[in-house]
Amino acid sequence: MITVIIPALNEEETILACLQSLAAQTIPREAYEIIVVDGGSSDNTRELAATIADRVIPQKRPGIGGARGDGATAANGNILVFTDADTRHPSTWLETIREELTTGGYDVCTGPVRFYNRTIRSCIIQGWRQYYLLLHPFGFYWLIGSNFAVKKDVYMKAGGHRNISILEDYDLSLRLTDTGARCTYNRRTAVHTSARRMKGIVPYTGIYLTGFYHYHITGSDDSLLKYPQPRTISLQRFTKPGGLKETRMKIVSAWCKLILNGPRFD
Repeated sequence: MITVIIPALNEEETILACLQSLAAQTIPREAYEIIVVDGGSSDNTRELAATIADRVIPQKRPGIGGARGDGATAANGNILVFTDADTRHPSTWLETIREELTTGGYDVCTGPVRFYNRTIRSCIIQGWRQYYLLLHPFGFYWLIGSNFAVKKDVYMKAGGHRNISILEDYDLSLRLTDTGARCTYNRRTAVHTSARRMKGIVPYTGIYLTGFYHYHITGSDDSLLKYPQPRTISLQRFTKPGGLKETRMKIVSAWCKLILNGPRFD
C-alpha cells in the first residue's frame, strides 16, 4: 500500500486542487491512502481536506520535517510519498512511483518540480534546481519535499525527518545516501506547485545560505526550525573576523567530502 503525506497550515485556497489531483490517479483508490497533517490551521483547511483525505491528523512534532515525520508514523503503507498542499499531480504519478519502487528495484523515487503560476523569479529558481541533476553521477539525489517517495523501511533506517523546517529534505537526502539507498529520478513523475512563496531571489538565497551555515557550521537545530525573515538575514551572523570566508570554505569542504567520498545510490 502507498501512503501520501501532506503537511498543511492554512491552505484552504490550494488543498482541494491538490487532493483532487490525488483522487484522480490511475491506480485503484484502495491501493493508497492520503494523510493530511494539519499544523493548527485557523481557516477551513481541515474541513476541506476531510472531504477527500482518508485522515486529517494534528501535527505533534515541530517544524515541516516534524509534520512529514508525523505522517510517516501514522502511515499504513509500505511506500511513503511526500508532497505539499499547493502541489498538483499527473494522473499517473502514483502508478509510476509504485512501478519504480516495486518492479524497478529502487528505494527512493523523485522527479521534477515545476511551477503552475510561473513568474520570472520562479523560472530562475527552477533553472537553479536543474543544477541538482549534476550531483546524480556522484550518487547524491537532492529530494524536494513536494515530490519524492521512499520505501518505509528505508525511511525508518535513515531515521526519518528531523524536527526542522529549513533543509529538512536535504538532511534526509544525506542520510538516505549514507544508508546506501538506491534512488531514481523519473521525469514522468513531474509535479506542478505554486510560486506564491517566491518573493525574491535575494531573500530566497539568503534563507538557504543561512540554512547551510547553521546546518554545516553551527549545527543548531533551533536555527533550522523556523524560517528567518529576509530582513533578519545579515552578515552579522558571522561575528568573527574573516568569518564569512571561513564559513564558505567549510561549506565547500563539506560538499567536496560528500561528492568525493559519499556512498553512491547507483
